[in-house]
Amino acid sequence: MKTNLTRIALLLALAPLTPVAIAQTTKEETTKKTIVTEVKVAPEPGTLAATINDSATFSILAKALKAADLEGMLGDPKGSFTVFAPTDDAFMKLKKGTLDRLLLPENKEKLRSLLLYHVLPGQFSSSELKNGKITTSNGEKVEIDIKAHTVQVEHAKVAKADLAVKNGIMHSVDEVIVPKSLDGFAKLDEK
Repeated sequence: MKTNLTRIALLLALAPLTPVAIAQTTKEETTKKTIVTEVKVAPEPGTLAATINDSATFSILAKALKAADLEGMLGDPKGSFTVFAPTDDAFMKLKKGTLDRLLLPENKEKLRSLLLYHVLPGQFSSSELKNGKITTSNGEKVEIDIKAHTVQVEHAKVAKADLAVKNGIMHSVDEVIVPKSLDGFAKLDEK
């Protein structure tokens, strides 16, 4: 019992130092019952994930990032990303029921692919973005179209640009952009 308490104390002491969740499983010999203690670590303040979590405008995106296990990636202060962040209004433009289907555990990989299509490796301010295709974090290319004072990513318009945080830059977009690999899935391409 003393060894188990020592392990738990050590895990709790290390929890603030690690950006991932830690699970500790112990067995009680007298009841043969497994007890699971899970310590969740919030994303580091000032990161993309923390900024998304703290904003009322991105509550659906925050929920989707957690469901897709991407909160840790965007919460890593050592990361370097550009996120085209769909607002709650953007998610509400999806056909009714689509978001619910995406959030089902069996569709986790499709949700990951969709969300990673909104993420570029590296940091790009709106003035650094160029016309053409750029490879996203899901491996597919997204079309950037810059006209006068507007930036479009596929058909989505950047509503607010250049929110700089510790590990990247965030641009809010008015639509959810759908990679070609998900065409037809859950009618993502319909409104």
